[in-house]
Formats: sequence, structure tokens, C-alpha cells
Amino acid sequence: MNMPKENSHTDQTKNKKRYVFVQKPDDDFTCIKIVEGEYEDIIYKYGKVTFAKDENPDGALPMKFDYDIIVNPNKKDIGAQDFIDFIGDILMEQLEKQVTDGTVVFDK
Repeated sequence: MNMPKENSHTDQTKNKKRYVFVQKPDDDFTCIKIVEGEYEDIIYKYGKVTFAKDENPDGALPMKFDYDIIVNPNKKDIGAQDFIDFIGDILMEQLEKQVTDGTVVFDK
């Protein structure tokens, strides 16, 4: 994924919650900070993202991704399926945006 030079607000996710990109000055990666809703103030980053080779019977292509929690000040359950689905929605939104604007980068 390409990394923005500065923090920027994005459109609302499917879950109607907002997030921003954040980055420490000396880090070489960008994180996401959730700024509204149940997971407010959690900061995390994505790791490896992969897609299954075959579709599910319903036609969906399963996606797997790793993530690291950087900050979880409210001690939310970051292993809960609701949280994983929420950050998965954010990831899909960003992937769709990057595919559309031609900025997605694939690692072999």
C-alpha cells in the first residue's frame, strides 16, 4: 500500500464510523486510528494481506490479514469478530480506493 505524506480523513466506512491515517515522524509505516464509535482511539496497522485462490460457494473471495495493535487505551477486545470485521471493512475500502485510482501495490 502507498503511504500518505500526512494524516487525512477518509469517507465513512460501511459501519458508519470514521478513521484517520496516523504516522510517527520516524516510522516507515502508516497506522489507522479509529476516531468514532465503539473502537474509538484504537491505533493499529495491517500486516500481510492475502486472498484465497478459490471463491466460497456464495461467490465471495475470502481475505485474510494480519494486524498489530499499537494503542488500545480503552482495553477493547481486539480479537472479537466484530472488531476484525470492522477493520476488514476499512481494509476493503482502502483496497477498492487504491485499485480504482491505480495506486495499489502488490507484493509477490
